[in-house]
Amino acid sequence: MSGVINDVDSLNLFRRQLNETSDDLREQLRKTEQSIETVAQGWKDSQFDKFKEGFEKDKEIIEPLCKEIDEFEAEILYPLEKTLRTYLAL
Repeated sequence: MSGVINDVDSLNLFRRQLNETSDDLREQLRKTEQSIETVAQGWKDSQFDKFKEGFEKDKEIIEPLCKEIDEFEAEILYPLEKTLRTYLAL
């Protein structure tokens, strides 16, 4: 048997957690990028270059992921919460 979840508070909490996760990912990405640039000024070897190249590939994945999380929250979950609040007369 399937059911519908209509717990507005849980949905709201989930939305906030998604936003925080996206923000945290972006902030950590920024800090890591800054640290790598600082290290790159004095550390020039093939292992570091390999690590930096891997990080650049990860950046190409992380930012679009953050954008997808933001869009899912804004375009799916927020309207759903709004509709649910209206339906439940909250």
